[in-house]
Amino acid sequence: MNVDEALDKLFPDVIDLSKKIYSYAELGSDEIKSSRVLSEYLEKRGFRVERNYRDMKTAFRADNGHKGLRVGLLAEYDALPNGHSCGHNLISAWAAGTAVVLNLLGENINIKVYGTPSEEAIGPYAGSKCLLADMGSFKDTDFVLGVHPDDRWAVGSKALADITLELRFHGKSAHGADSPEKGINALDAAVATYNVINSLRGWAKLDKHLVVGMIFTESGRATNVIPERATLQVEMRSTSTEFLGKFENKVRDAAMGVASAYGADITIEQITPLYKTYINNRTLNSLLKENLAKMNINAEDAGSEEGFASGSTDEANVSWVVPTGHLDFPIGYPGIPGHSDEFREAANPDKVENVLRNAIKATALTILQIAKENKIRQIKDEFENSDGNGQ
Repeated sequence: MNVDEALDKLFPDVIDLSKKIYSYAELGSDEIKSSRVLSEYLEKRGFRVERNYRDMKTAFRADNGHKGLRVGLLAEYDALPNGHSCGHNLISAWAAGTAVVLNLLGENINIKVYGTPSEEAIGPYAGSKCLLADMGSFKDTDFVLGVHPDDRWAVGSKALADITLELRFHGKSAHGADSPEKGINALDAAVATYNVINSLRGWAKLDKHLVVGMIFTESGRATNVIPERATLQVEMRSTSTEFLGKFENKVRDAAMGVASAYGADITIEQITPLYKTYINNRTLNSLLKENLAKMNINAEDAGSEEGFASGSTDEANVSWVVPTGHLDFPIGYPGIPGHSDEFREAANPDKVENVLRNAIKATALTILQIAKENKIRQIKDEFENSDGNGQ
C-alpha cells in the first residue's frame, strides 16, 4: 500500500472529522467536543491517547507506540468568536490524517499527535504550545511539523514575538462634583499610562517592528463617581524576542511610575505566555517543498521572504526546543484576510478537500523520505547550530 491508496481508504473519515470540528467552533481552552472527537478517532486507529495532557483538560497526546524515527504533528482546533475564521479545523484534520495514513502504512515510525488548545490565546490554556515547550513535552521527538491555511502554498514561517500584560489600577471612589479631592482616579492613571506607552513607540528602531495594541477592559461604572478601578491590557509584538523583553520592562516601569504619581496602586499580570520568534529548519522545509514539487505544486519559501512577519504563533516556541518544519496551504482567494467571516467560509472542509488531501500527502511523503534516507542527522545538525537552540 502507498500513500495515495491509504488516503483513498482514510480520507473520507478525515473530512468528516474536520466537518465536526468546524461545526463545534469552540473557543480556546474550552474545546471539549473537538478534543474528544480527535482523541476518539485516533484511538480507533490504533493510537494510545493521553487525555488531560499536562493538566490541560482539552490537550492530548496520541502515540502509535512504534519504534524508529520520532515525529510530532501539531493539532490545533480552537475557534474564534466568529467561528473557525483561522481554519484550525483543517489543521487538526491534517495532523490526524497524516498520523493515521502513516500508521496504516506500517512503517517503523513513531508518530505523536499533540493536541494543543488555544493558539488564539483565549482562556487558561492560552498559547499551550509555549507551555508544552517549557515543560519539555517534545524531548522524546526528533522533529515536529505544523501547518496553517493561508492564501498560497508555502513552506517555513515567520512570527513576531508577542506578549500581553494586564495593568490593573486601584484608586479610591468619591463624588465627582462634591468631593473629587477625596478620590483617586484609577481611570486617569490608566489613560495617562496609555499615552506614555504610546510615546515609547519612538524608542524602537524600525527594524524591531514594534507593534502595540491596547484596550481598556474596565473604566468605571458611573460618570459622577471617581473610578476606583481601571484595567488596561497591553499587547506588544516585535521581530526580536530580546528587544520585546526590554520594551516590556519599560512598560512595567512606566505604569508603576504613573500609578505612583496619581496615588493609585497597580497590579501587573502577564496574561499570555511569551510567544517567541520562529526558528526555521531549512532542511525540513526544503524536503516539504521538494515533495510538493513532485506533486506539481510550487511552494514559496515564507521563512526566507523579505519583510516583517504579520502575526504571532505559539508554534514558534516549539521551534526553539526541537527542529520544526512548517507548511501553509491555500484556501479562499489571494489576499483573503484571516480571522474574517470570509476566511471562516473558506475553511469549510467541503471547499478544500483536494488541498487538504495534498497537504496530508506531501507531509506523509516527506516523513517517509526522512526515515528512508536517514535525513534526521542533517535536520538535527542544523537545529543544533541555530541561534535559538535550547533557549
